[in-house]
Amino acid sequence: MHKTNSGFYVIDVLPLHHASKRPFHLERRMKSKRSTTTYVHGHGHKKLPQCDRNDARIKREALLEQRRLKLARQILHVKEVLIKQHERALNESFTKRSHIQQTLQVAEKNRNTILQRLVEQCAQEVARCKEVARQQQLKNQEEIDRRRADLERRQKATAARRARLLSVSKSHVLDSDLPHYTREEAATIIQNNWRFKHLIDVIKTYRSFGITMHTIKKMSFRDSVNLLKENAVIQATNKFLQRVRKSSTVTSGASKYKNPARIFLSAYMIVAHTNEILVDVGRLEKTLLNSSKNMLKELEQWFSEIDNANFNKISYNNLLSFLSSWDAYYKDFNTWKSKDSEKLASNLITHYVELEKLWNTVKNQANAETEWRMNIVEQQEEIRRKIRNLGGDEATAKLERVLRRLKANLPINGSENADVSDSVTGTVNDQTSDHREQDSGLPPRQSFVPQTLATDGSVELNSSNLQPTTSSTNTPSASHKKSTTNVNLNRIIQSLGGTQVNSGLTNEQLAHEIIIDPNFELKPPKLSDLEERVRAMATKAFFDSARDDFNQGRYERWIPELLSDVKQRLLDLVPSTSSLYSSINDVLDIDLITQQTKAGVYNIHNCIVFITNTMLQICAPVRDEEIKELKDLNDLAEIFQKLLNILDQMRLDLTNYRVKAFRPYIKEHAIEYERRKFEQALQSKRLTLDLTKPWIKQTVDSLLRTRAERNPENIHLPQHKHNYGIKFDQVFNESFVSFIFQSSMIGKNNCPETLLLDIERLWNYQNEGQAVTIVAALLMLTKNVVNGKVGNVSDDDLTTLKDTLFVLLTDGDTTIDNLAAEIIAYFPSPLSPETQTLIKSMVSKTLSQSDKVFSLLSRRIQNIVKQHIQTGQFPKKETLAQHGVIAVSKELEQLSRKITILGRYNREVYAYWYDSIIREQLQEAGDADRKEKPSKGKSNENVD
Repeated sequence: MHKTNSGFYVIDVLPLHHASKRPFHLERRMKSKRSTTTYVHGHGHKKLPQCDRNDARIKREALLEQRRLKLARQILHVKEVLIKQHERALNESFTKRSHIQQTLQVAEKNRNTILQRLVEQCAQEVARCKEVARQQQLKNQEEIDRRRADLERRQKATAARRARLLSVSKSHVLDSDLPHYTREEAATIIQNNWRFKHLIDVIKTYRSFGITMHTIKKMSFRDSVNLLKENAVIQATNKFLQRVRKSSTVTSGASKYKNPARIFLSAYMIVAHTNEILVDVGRLEKTLLNSSKNMLKELEQWFSEIDNANFNKISYNNLLSFLSSWDAYYKDFNTWKSKDSEKLASNLITHYVELEKLWNTVKNQANAETEWRMNIVEQQEEIRRKIRNLGGDEATAKLERVLRRLKANLPINGSENADVSDSVTGTVNDQTSDHREQDSGLPPRQSFVPQTLATDGSVELNSSNLQPTTSSTNTPSASHKKSTTNVNLNRIIQSLGGTQVNSGLTNEQLAHEIIIDPNFELKPPKLSDLEERVRAMATKAFFDSARDDFNQGRYERWIPELLSDVKQRLLDLVPSTSSLYSSINDVLDIDLITQQTKAGVYNIHNCIVFITNTMLQICAPVRDEEIKELKDLNDLAEIFQKLLNILDQMRLDLTNYRVKAFRPYIKEHAIEYERRKFEQALQSKRLTLDLTKPWIKQTVDSLLRTRAERNPENIHLPQHKHNYGIKFDQVFNESFVSFIFQSSMIGKNNCPETLLLDIERLWNYQNEGQAVTIVAALLMLTKNVVNGKVGNVSDDDLTTLKDTLFVLLTDGDTTIDNLAAEIIAYFPSPLSPETQTLIKSMVSKTLSQSDKVFSLLSRRIQNIVKQHIQTGQFPKKETLAQHGVIAVSKELEQLSRKITILGRYNREVYAYWYDSIIREQLQEAGDADRKEKPSKGKSNENVD
């Protein structure tokens, strides 16, 4: 240690440095080495070289220093890792905090935007209401001012009249030469003056059309008719004639005219175009022409007087002259019209009687029903309608009297004494015959109506009073009538079912489809793709084989068989008693054809010409071109193939024509027919009511629970006196609509027996109902969720989106992502990822039937359909807007109309069984209530 110049002491630490001792385990090891060295030296070996202690110490210290440095580096590395991890955690925490703050800011911004929009909307609504109130206040003030001004004007006029009267001397006022009016006469004069004042406006409106004798004569007949039949002209003329009658004291109380405007305007046509209107001019025609000229002359003279007076007054004398001439013309016109009507009615009655006599002459012939009856029925119904239109009830009564006299003179032949007119079913052939030009040499087209059935004594069906379990009435005549109706309907259905084109429908299903679907048509049975390919291959192989034989002249193998098939199909299309039927039988004699083909002398081409000409006579006009094309073909195999195909189509045409022709008759008796078939199925145990009863019972229990919830005190109300206030129609409507809109799929396992005929139709209705509900929910979602993003969306703007969604829902491969993508793509401005994710989640939630929005809309749609079934009228747009389904109103109305038709028809057919089940359930509920009341009374006594 030494002292420096600055006063500090410096100590030399090197001498103070001492090496640390070895660890105890190293010390033992070194001791062991030393003892070993000593042992070697003691035995006389060569002495080992000894390391310097300083070198060992230095090496050891260097090794320790390296380890210390290594540990220090590791500590530094650990610290750096910890620091980095801490920094990373801080960064992540800061990022999350920033994201949350950003999300909160966006949410706050959206909230403020929505609140701002609501505030603006409320402000706009308040401003609009204030404006409406201000406008109404202004209108009220204007009305008050107008009334005040009118009152002041009238007061001034009254004061002026009073001043004028005061200026007149009393003697002049009391002059006896002036007319004295009673109170009633004075009131009449005042009223007439008021009417004259308002008559001027009506006259101006009528004369604005420029209708005069001179102008009508200048115009052509067609132009005159077009002018006079305009609605505006007719309405103006009606108002003019009404006001004219009210303006006269003579005719103001007269009875109203019938069609006065048309009769009045007819006078112009009678005068201006006499030759076109009055073809046969007799005494009545001349009288009518003179009265028409006189009336129009008086009218134009009256208008001339009004023009001279500058519309300030109306000549009362000219008015009376016009009214007198108008009355005379009206009577002459009705007389002339009644003469023509009576003559036409008499001619029509004569024609009707001739048809009746014709039927009485031919009705005993074989199959007269087929060849004569339908044509006679159609003509008689048309004539009866014309007679009713011409002469009304009087002409109809005259026809009935003539028919009764005719029946009294007709011969009675055993059981054929039934009145022809009574056996008329009223089935009208509504198939219109299209006019076409026939090829030269071809016979005219035959008109073969389907075979109709006699309905003598057909019963009037009243479904409300008819009980299906009563299979017959007490009187034999009623039983005969009912059995006749059933037999006739069975024959009709069997005739339709025998066409082999009804796709496997039973008679009951066929009748049911004809009634429910007005556009129902029978179609060929649908084949699968495999069946189509197999059939095409078999057909091609068949006709290829025939073509090979035809090319080699071997006709005897194919011609008889093919012509036999063609013959049978032709005969199926014509009545068996017609001349064409005999002609087909004679020309297509298969035995003779077989002999001639074997001999090689048969002319097949002449036979094809006969077949095509026959087909042209009996086919529908739409098939003409296809049949004519056969004449240009040379390949005989192809000709036969197309012949058979066209005949199949013609048979289908005939069947669908019969369906259309028989539909009125089937519609009249279908309810009783289905009811009877269902009753027979119940009696034979083929059907039960095991599913129908629980279905109805569930609705009854639900309505009873609703009633109990609305009346928790169980107060006896007057409206609950009968059946707990529950209407049977209400029960059915609830059950029927709930069944269609249920969440589970409709199938045979859960379908009530009374709905089995419509199970496929109900399944389609269920799908349509779900599609309407889904689209309505998605449109509501689009409007509610995205309004804040892209502005308001009206129902008109959503029409395209609605149509697209309906198309997507009909595709079985559509997913939730497809629907969400369509909604997102609909908006012109791009949406943020958060909004897109929100829309996808909302779409997924909405499509689940447990969603509240979906359930709410489903209930609303069901209420709309039930209201439609109950009232027969689809709700108005205001109601749909309140329910939030205005955007799908078109599709909803179409579905509701179909459900209503089916529901009402089903209710009418099965009303007896439905009412019995409902009555039974209500009776059980009543018995349970009666048992519960005494038990409650006893418990109350015990408590007391």
